[in-house]
Amino acid sequence: MKDMDTRRVLITGAAGFGGSRLADALLAHGYAVTGLDSTAPLEADSLRSAMRHPDFQYLWKSVHDIRPEDVSGRSIVAHMAAQADVPFGFASPRYMTMQNVDGAVAVLEAARLAGGVSKLIYAGSASEIGRPLYLPIDEDHPLTPHNPYGFSKAAAELAVWAWHRSYGIPAVVMRNGTVVGPNMRREVFIFKWLWNALHGRPIVVEGGRQTRDITYIEDMIDAWILAIEAPEDMVVGRKFQASYGEERAVEELAEMCREAAGADVPIEYAGYRPGEEGMREAFSIERARRELGYAPRVAPREAIALTAEWARILMQRG
Repeated sequence: MKDMDTRRVLITGAAGFGGSRLADALLAHGYAVTGLDSTAPLEADSLRSAMRHPDFQYLWKSVHDIRPEDVSGRSIVAHMAAQADVPFGFASPRYMTMQNVDGAVAVLEAARLAGGVSKLIYAGSASEIGRPLYLPIDEDHPLTPHNPYGFSKAAAELAVWAWHRSYGIPAVVMRNGTVVGPNMRREVFIFKWLWNALHGRPIVVEGGRQTRDITYIEDMIDAWILAIEAPEDMVVGRKFQASYGEERAVEELAEMCREAAGADVPIEYAGYRPGEEGMREAFSIERARRELGYAPRVAPREAIALTAEWARILMQRG
């Protein structure tokens, strides 16, 4: 058994899609978990199971108010808090930047002042790469964001590396594709398409030829657990792409959503979002396979089908 200090984890954004699933997985692996989120405790539905666990503590506060004592005594910090809805960044780019960049700096400073952190793991984003300079996209590809959300995530990642170089913050970056599955965010296009199709409404595709790397939530969590449990010298100072590793055009994904919903609804096409035309998510996951032992199991079609099953349950509940 490892020393208890190495099994204490702080998750920012713990009430979110990824944060809540990571909390459940870590508790099942015998970790003590502290979840920090601005969501009110009685409204944090995704944490219902964790809230009943004796090794879970909830800190109801904004990541901007994180303090060194919130980090102290916890060996691993998983920074997953973010304003993650891409369309919101077009309407409120300054707010998104404040949330994602200032929030990351707040976490980095709290970890620096607290000391004792062995890994600070940052949740990167495929949106940090827009129109790639070369293919496949590996972890060394320059950050080339194509929209305000991508910029905010790329800027936050640069802050992570700056604190790593300046203060020795033990940074690890985990980057994924478009994450889907039960309890996913409702503003992600996959959910919107499934929801529309299940209600007999058209699927509206913005653009069509840009690509996505669909990642099932359980595969993403597996990657995070591997990074958390890996020896520090294997992962600190490293970035890992942890997606399925399969590029699909969004127009093909729309067809998959219609098939998964079992609904012969029309697919309508609109213009590309700003910066979206030419976007590619052609990622290599070889580093994560080789160094972490990462082996994703759920292909995009199955991931969408599993998400559709959950959406049907939501629809039946009204």
